[in-house]
Amino acid sequence: MDVSRLRQKYPVFSYESYNWQIQGNDVVIDWLMGNDKYQFHPQLRLLGASSKIKNIPKAIIDNFIFHLGLVEIFSYWKAFCSPKIIVNTGYLDTYQLAWWQDLLLNGMGQYFYENGIDFREKNFVALTSVPRRVLPALVLPGVFFEKSQKKLGQGSRRHPSWYKKTLIPVGGGKDSAVTLELLSNRFWVSQNDVKKTAAFVLNAQKNPAAIEIIRLSGIDQGYQVERRIDPLLLQLNKEGFLNGHTPFTAYLSFLGVFLAYLFGFDEVVFANERSANEGNVEYEGYEINHQYSKTLAFENKFRDYNKRYLSRVNYFSFLRPLYELQIMKIFSGLEKYFHVFLSCNSGQNWCGKCPKCLASFIGLYPFVEEKKLIAIFGKNLFSEENLLPIAFEMLGLGKKKPFECVGTVEETKIACYLSFKKTPAPNAYPLLKLFRDKVMTKEKNWEERTKSILNSWDINHNLPERYTSILKEYT
Repeated sequence: MDVSRLRQKYPVFSYESYNWQIQGNDVVIDWLMGNDKYQFHPQLRLLGASSKIKNIPKAIIDNFIFHLGLVEIFSYWKAFCSPKIIVNTGYLDTYQLAWWQDLLLNGMGQYFYENGIDFREKNFVALTSVPRRVLPALVLPGVFFEKSQKKLGQGSRRHPSWYKKTLIPVGGGKDSAVTLELLSNRFWVSQNDVKKTAAFVLNAQKNPAAIEIIRLSGIDQGYQVERRIDPLLLQLNKEGFLNGHTPFTAYLSFLGVFLAYLFGFDEVVFANERSANEGNVEYEGYEINHQYSKTLAFENKFRDYNKRYLSRVNYFSFLRPLYELQIMKIFSGLEKYFHVFLSCNSGQNWCGKCPKCLASFIGLYPFVEEKKLIAIFGKNLFSEENLLPIAFEMLGLGKKKPFECVGTVEETKIACYLSFKKTPAPNAYPLLKLFRDKVMTKEKNWEERTKSILNSWDINHNLPERYTSILKEYT
C-alpha cells in the first residue's frame, strides 16, 4: 500500500492500556493498542511466574509491563507508519521521549529502506504521552528496594534474593551456545554452593534447538515465555499493509531485565558480538543496520535507560569484544552442539539457501572438518551456484550487505581466504572461485589481516572483570 495514503488515513497510533493477571502457575499479560479502525491485543505468558510476582509491589510490575508495551508498539505501528504515536497509559519524560524516538528511527531502519520511506523529515513521527498528573507514578524497582533495605539496616542490598545470579537468553544459535558453555558452572554462591546460572527461552515450542542447547550445557534451570502476535496483524500483512523488520533484540532486552528482576537475578548476559556494529547499507544519508538493537550503541543506551527507569539489573553482552569469526573458532571446539544448533530462519532445519546458512557455513569451514559440516548442512554450500548472489553481497561486492545476522564484510573475506587455503581444489567450488576472481587476487596482506581478525579484542565493552578473564581463556 502507498505509504502517504496510509499515513493520511491512519494519522494516530495509540497505546491504550495494559493488564496482567495470574492464571494457575503463570502470569498472563495483554496490551491494547491501535487506531480508530484496528485494535491489537498482543499477549505474553510468563510460565511459572505466579509465585514470584505475588511478592513484588504491583506498581513495580506495572512499570515493567508498561515498558514491554512500549516496545511492542513497533510491531503494530509499522502496518500504518502513522505520523503520531500517543501513549495514553503512562507518562514519558523528555529523556524517555527522545530515547524511544531514537530507537524508532534507528531500529526501524531496514523497514524504512525496504518500504522506500523517507524518515528524514522533521516530525516524521511525533511521540507523546499523557501528562504526569493524569496517572499515578510508577515505582522504580531500584528505588523501592534501596529504601526498603535501608529501613531494615541492610545497607544498599537491592533485593533479598539477589546473589550475583546470571540469566542468559538462548535463541538456539552458536552464539548463545558458546555463552552458555563458557559460563555454565563457572560461578557459585559461596554460602551454600548453589548454582546461579540460568537461561530463558521465548516460544520454546517453536525453538527446540534452544531447549536442547540448554540441556547440553548442563544448566538445569530455565524459564519459558510465550509471546502471541495478534492474528489481526498477520491478516493485515496478507492484505498488503506495510511490514518489515523490527528491533527484536530491544524487545528481548526489556523482557530479559523483567525476568531477571522477577526471578531474582541481578545480571542479564546476552550473546551479541562486535560484528553486529557494522551496518548493511546507506540510505538517505544514514547507515541502516539490520542488527541495530544488537550493537554496542544500543547496549549502552539501554544500560542507561535501565538504570534510570527499570532496575539495577546489570545488562551486557558477553561476546561483545569478539568478531563472529572468532566465535566460530570457539564454537568449532564444542562438537556436542553440532547436531542441535540452528541459525536458519526456517526454524526447524538448515535450508541451505539463505544468508544465515551461508554465513554459518563459511565461518565454520576453516575450523571444522568438511564431512562434519556436510553432516550439519546436508551439503557443501561452496558448491551451490544459487548462493552466488548472496556471497557477492556478503563479500561487499553488491549495493548492500544482506539484511541478516551475518559477520562483517572483512571477516567474511578472511573466512573465505582460510577456506580457499584449506580446500585441496578450491577452484572446483563456484563460491570460492568467485572469491578468488573478485576479491583475493585484487587485495593484499591476507595473512596480516587474518591475524588481525582472529587475534582481535575490542576494548569497547561492558564486561565485568570476571567475565573478561573467562572469555580471554578461549581467544
